[in-house]
Amino acid sequence: MYSYNDFERLFLRYKLEGIPAGVSIEKFCMSNQVPYNLFSKWYKDTRKKIIPVQVLGAPSAEAEIPESPSPLPEQKSESAPRLSFHTELRILMDVRMSNGVHISQKNLSYEGLKSLVEKLEGLC
Repeated sequence: MYSYNDFERLFLRYKLEGIPAGVSIEKFCMSNQVPYNLFSKWYKDTRKKIIPVQVLGAPSAEAEIPESPSPLPEQKSESAPRLSFHTELRILMDVRMSNGVHISQKNLSYEGLKSLVEKLEGLC
């Protein structure tokens, strides 16, 4: 029986030895006497996990995003002051995956970030 660590070591060896040599993962598994179907199941099961990320520090005032025209018309209301675009928190998300997929989204609000993450979870 193969353990998580066995598959992890095999995958690391494949990235270091197999990919540069142009060997497919199936052939690499066969040459190492590991059934590809077991490796494939391990890979799919372990790569769907969400990895927690910790953000250190806060954006400085100098790193503020310049104001750009909003697609929504501003509603003027004297009873409740409205925050202008440049004072709201905006988020940049840049994700690069080992399979070559690159996702970049700029100028996200918190709600936009939540929506994007929900859509990405649906792809997994």
